[in-house]
Amino acid sequence: MAIEYFHISESDHDMLDQIQELEQEVHPARGTGLNFFEVHSFIRYGRVYAAVEYDEVLGCAYFLRDFNNPGKCFLYEIAVKPQESGKHIGESLLLSAFADLKESNLRMAEVCVHPSNYKALKIYRESLGFHVINAPEESAWDDVDFLILRKTL
Repeated sequence: MAIEYFHISESDHDMLDQIQELEQEVHPARGTGLNFFEVHSFIRYGRVYAAVEYDEVLGCAYFLRDFNNPGKCFLYEIAVKPQESGKHIGESLLLSAFADLKESNLRMAEVCVHPSNYKALKIYRESLGFHVINAPEESAWDDVDFLILRKTL
């Protein structure tokens, strides 16, 4: 069976439990990652997309809409099970999410990335078409706490 990518529109307790376990697995140094309440809030008030295979959540992406610019959204986080790393699940999940967000009349997405997160920067820029907007020259990246990347949907 192929991996399914979709927008989670209801708080299914089994799926919430799996997402919370995924958060704990992906963010052990940060504590527990997003908790049950936070995931439920993202589902209800933001957008959560999931990559699911055989009823198992392999990854999630969390988006918020920008109140100051209703055509823009913010990618809060993407989390993929560590054992699924290298299979491009995160990229496929984001591409599916971007297509759905575009259908919802969003025109652009932004994400913040630490300048030392070279792997994420490479994927966002080279595979997903994001551009750095707050430090145009790579030589200036060390002067910012985080990079803001933007993509037109």
